[in-house]
Amino acid sequence: MGISRSVRPLAAVASVAVLCAVTPASAAVADDAGAAITFDSITSDAVGDGTVSAGQTIAGKAEVTVTVQADPGDEPTTVVVSITGSNQYLGSGTVKQTFSVGPGDCLPSCTLHAALDTDATQQFGGPANGVDAPLINDGSNTVHVEVNSPRPRTVTADAAVTVDNQRPVTTLPDLPGADAWTTYKPIGLSADAELSLRATAAGGNGVSRVRYFSSNGSWPAATDLTAPDGDGLWTTKLDTSAIKPGLWNEVYVVAYDSDGRAGSPVRADTLVDHGFTITPKLAALLHPDDGPVNIDYAYPSALNKTFPSNLNYAYPVSTTVSLDGTVRTTTPVTDYTYAGNPAGFVAGLGDGQLPYGAHTLTFDSVDDRGAHGRVDLPVRVVSAVEPTWTDGFQNFPVAGHNQTFVATTTAADGISRAEHWTLAVDGTKISSGDYPAQPSGTWKATTPGLHDVSLTIVSQYGDTTTRGLPIRVLAATTTQLTGPGTSTYGSKATYTATVSQTGAKPAPGAKVGFQYKRAGTTTWKTLATVTADGTGKASFSTTAKYNGSWRAVTAAKNLAWSTSTSKTVTSHVKAVLTISHPTTTAVHGKPVSFTAHSSPYVKGTTLRFQARQKDGTWVTLTSSTLSSTGSATTKITFSHAGTWTLRVYRPGTTDLTATSSSSWTVKVS
Repeated sequence: MGISRSVRPLAAVASVAVLCAVTPASAAVADDAGAAITFDSITSDAVGDGTVSAGQTIAGKAEVTVTVQADPGDEPTTVVVSITGSNQYLGSGTVKQTFSVGPGDCLPSCTLHAALDTDATQQFGGPANGVDAPLINDGSNTVHVEVNSPRPRTVTADAAVTVDNQRPVTTLPDLPGADAWTTYKPIGLSADAELSLRATAAGGNGVSRVRYFSSNGSWPAATDLTAPDGDGLWTTKLDTSAIKPGLWNEVYVVAYDSDGRAGSPVRADTLVDHGFTITPKLAALLHPDDGPVNIDYAYPSALNKTFPSNLNYAYPVSTTVSLDGTVRTTTPVTDYTYAGNPAGFVAGLGDGQLPYGAHTLTFDSVDDRGAHGRVDLPVRVVSAVEPTWTDGFQNFPVAGHNQTFVATTTAADGISRAEHWTLAVDGTKISSGDYPAQPSGTWKATTPGLHDVSLTIVSQYGDTTTRGLPIRVLAATTTQLTGPGTSTYGSKATYTATVSQTGAKPAPGAKVGFQYKRAGTTTWKTLATVTADGTGKASFSTTAKYNGSWRAVTAAKNLAWSTSTSKTVTSHVKAVLTISHPTTTAVHGKPVSFTAHSSPYVKGTTLRFQARQKDGTWVTLTSSTLSSTGSATTKITFSHAGTWTLRVYRPGTTDLTATSSSSWTVKVS
């Protein structure tokens, strides 16, 4: 049969209500704005006269009538009328009716009648629990209309309603609200070995029972709570000791009314926390003043979600440390410590020093859920074995020399001892030994500068003590002296000292003392102190007067080099001795006068006038005493003719070395 354009029957798809007839309405919309939706009436089994008002109460089966005005260029294809129940803690579902709309069905308009069962239920939490939960929660809800077209374009309209099917409502007073959720603290209940559950339930048709159940097969079987005893609270306790730790978010509480109808299940997220393991980073040997201890902790992976999940459901908040059962301190674990280091924290060992001897330290940490992590550690408190140096640091060693170090050892606890020791310089072992030998060792200093002398002591308990002291090695110096071995009285004599230090390097700036010891004496006298130049050289000039010895002494320089003394240079001083215009011819048998001059004048000094023999030796012909004017005159009678070679000779003394004048010849006829 034919269908008119203005009135066409519509087929309901997957509907739980009967589709009513479509009736024509006013002229079609022609502004390309899509469909226009109008709520005509809302009624239900219990209440309502059809008038649409905000928040009106409905119950049981509800009748919803709407008018859709279509746009000729954008005709609808489907219309959905629904009520969806939703809540963070409650089970949720949807009742709806879907209409298929053909071309021209809603031109210019069409009216749809939907029947929605607000009291409809569905199996919830698995068949083992037998909960027929309402799809729509009692309370504030929304009737939602959605018109779809092929552009695609969707136009919606809502009407606020209050559903009141008199189903019981359950609340959990111990369950935090939605605002309790943070990154580190999930919403829910907490359990370790046992969970104490409290619930309140109320409804217009009474409450017959309250049940605690889970849709997870690993959770214990459903259990009924005990009826209130005047306080309005339904209660039960559940053994959770055998339940795996973690956050269980498939746990619910539901109340039943006197007719056996279930209310909306309340989700009761439950955190099962059996505790955690802690591992103090603590050696078996301690010292009395040891301080805070780093502690690692570990939860099962279900409780500790690493990045990027970053949901650490439980974490330590304090640690109590006990010694042999006596509490020493309780250290809070701050939020900063947790947030900054989610795998560990710090615990103190208490005020005051730990007593010596063998003890048990107990670390008992509690987390934000009240679960514990505990460990007992046997420890021994010992004192360090300390050295006292008795030799080796009294002075500065000099490069190239041996230095011996000696120490004794003691321990404050009166028990610990140096079971084994190693003596090292700059990390290189120079000696080692075992009890009862005391630490000692000899080291050859080779390199000038600062060096580290370390003594490592291991006690009989394995406790290690290392103590170091710096020692400075001075450079060795070498001083060499050069100068004339023989000088003439009254002339200038220059002596030069060359100073070098370890490594054949010059010693610029060295202070060199030039010392002189006159012949026949035993005392050295410093005649001058000269600063060495950049090449390490220092010079001193003096007037030659007497026989003697010279040496150069380099002074030590603080923290740089040591002193040194040169070898001795013997200085001989000759007198000045000349002959004044000697006669060069003579007659044998007749005396000839000769005058010699010499300085310095020393009373009683005799000058010898000598002739050279054929064998090269000299024989004295005559002598004359030197006068205070520095001259001596004598007469020589030549015994035969010939050529005579003569000289004047001044014998040596302590102060002056023997001196000869230049020789001259005399022809004797």
